[in-house]
Amino acid sequence: MKNISFRFALPLLFAAAAMSAKGAETQDSVTSVTFADRTYMGQTVLVPESKSLYDTKPSWWSGVRATGSIQTEFMVPMNDPALGVNIDDYPAKVLNNTYFDFTVNAPYVSAGARFQFTKWPLPGFQEAQMPGFAGWGVPYVWVTGKYKGFQLTAGDFYEQFGSGLILRTYQERALGVDGALRGGRLKVNPVKGLYFTALVGKERRFWEHTPDLIWGGDAEWSLNDTFAGSFNPRYGLTLGFSYVGKHNKKGNGELITTNIDDVSYRLNFPTTVAAFDGRINARLKDFNILAEFATKNNDPNAVNNYIYSRGHVELLSVAYAAKGFSAYVQAKRSENMAFMSDQILQTNAYINYLPAFTNTQTYTLAALYPYATDYNGEWAYQAEVRYLFKRNTPLGGKYGTNVKLSGSYIADLQRQAPLGPPATGTDGAGSEIQLTTNPALYGTDGLGSAFWKTGGLRYADVNFEISKKFSRKIQLTLFYLFQRLNYNSIFGHPTEHGNDVMVTANTFILEGQWKMAKRAQLRWEVQYLTTRQDDKDWLCGLLELSLAPHWMFTLSDNYNIGVTKEHYYTAMVTFNYRANRFGLSFARNRAGMNCSGGVCRWVPASKGFSLTYNYTF
Repeated sequence: MKNISFRFALPLLFAAAAMSAKGAETQDSVTSVTFADRTYMGQTVLVPESKSLYDTKPSWWSGVRATGSIQTEFMVPMNDPALGVNIDDYPAKVLNNTYFDFTVNAPYVSAGARFQFTKWPLPGFQEAQMPGFAGWGVPYVWVTGKYKGFQLTAGDFYEQFGSGLILRTYQERALGVDGALRGGRLKVNPVKGLYFTALVGKERRFWEHTPDLIWGGDAEWSLNDTFAGSFNPRYGLTLGFSYVGKHNKKGNGELITTNIDDVSYRLNFPTTVAAFDGRINARLKDFNILAEFATKNNDPNAVNNYIYSRGHVELLSVAYAAKGFSAYVQAKRSENMAFMSDQILQTNAYINYLPAFTNTQTYTLAALYPYATDYNGEWAYQAEVRYLFKRNTPLGGKYGTNVKLSGSYIADLQRQAPLGPPATGTDGAGSEIQLTTNPALYGTDGLGSAFWKTGGLRYADVNFEISKKFSRKIQLTLFYLFQRLNYNSIFGHPTEHGNDVMVTANTFILEGQWKMAKRAQLRWEVQYLTTRQDDKDWLCGLLELSLAPHWMFTLSDNYNIGVTKEHYYTAMVTFNYRANRFGLSFARNRAGMNCSGGVCRWVPASKGFSLTYNYTF
């Protein structure tokens, strides 16, 4: 060890000697400079004739920095007849999704690109589930110039206006969503607290771009930032207004023949569709209030059944936060707000985003029945209360106790008349077929609805969580979830084992954490879900051993004890070293919905070995 320390010390000694010599050279050079008398504020001082000694500026290259990240996952699939998995259905013996992002930041300018390889994509991203996703290349490239309060971007970019009710382009790799706009964007910050954005472009859909041109602008004014000296920091007011327009590629003011369900209809698509958004965000001491309204012109598309009524959404949120206590309540009413960059597509072509007023569940069984937002219309309510029982109180104990209670209620709009069962038509050969939509509504204003009235239940839940630390080493969390949902309405088909419309589920979860040593921790979960519908009851167990800072070992099993009697298990080991993260796993996955923020996609069953690697620099 001493020899090793000495070898490391030698370079330091040489470096110190070099710095001393350099300092001596600098001192000698300073003494050789001629000085002159200069008068400042009535006093005479000596200054060097040359100011270069004090005005040395770093070069432009010294401010250049490169950053990036690599995310890749390889999978070797295996046959599983019980799951209906056949490796011959996959495009290759080894499947892979790879993303490499690279960014160069420099004074006044930044540039970046993303390389993506998904030629043989992982299960759930293949042609049967996501047509057009497979491929490889550089789908994302951009350059941004910045000077004072101006920022100009050319290429691909993501943007959101307000809550995203009329514009939100984003990437969610787990869902295969990437709605980046390709075009130009200008951001201006003329004074503190005032922001303007203008943009134009086309939305990405996998390896192509949707046909409709999108443009828009946003203005946001934070009054307490602009008038900081006049505002009490406990009060604030932010105003915002947005406009988004799109040019329909299929809309030219003339009747257009569109093939829907193998039947041809002549529809007059609008040439231009405009959407507007206004919002107010106020802070009043411990309260925060957000009110937002958005509307769009008639925009017939595949999602809204090709109707011509206007769309609108109203959102109100009130939150309160104080020491040890927080709460919020929010409501949203939306109707006909599917704002699409292609009228025919039903997925991966949304310009806007409607947040789902439900909790994002992280436990496996709690996420078994996620909620997907209905862009055609819904009434949604959500509320939550959090409270911390202080230390050294009867309910708080020695370390305090955290309690959370939340709930959601989402209902359909009350329509003037029900849609009824799908109608029948004829195909190209003259045979009678069952249509997936109601052609009686094509080209009309659709079915109206009273503003305050609600229709049938779509989804409701109650979440209760209590977390308590019993000692420095032991912590327990108890979680309960009640859910009731209209399965057919949310997922578009009845349950797998029956025609039950409504599914009621109760989920009980106990999680524990045991700090075994300074760098060793064991986390475990026991989960139980019970329902009389669908696959009935489930059991889930998880063990996770963390050996900081490098290793983590995970074992889990989801077992259906109600109908299928199938096990869905995972064994995984991860290794972290500096900015590198490696993961090796073997898993048997069930088919089901994968959701994030109310956006869902169907993922097929799969089985096999997976290797993941993540790196940032």
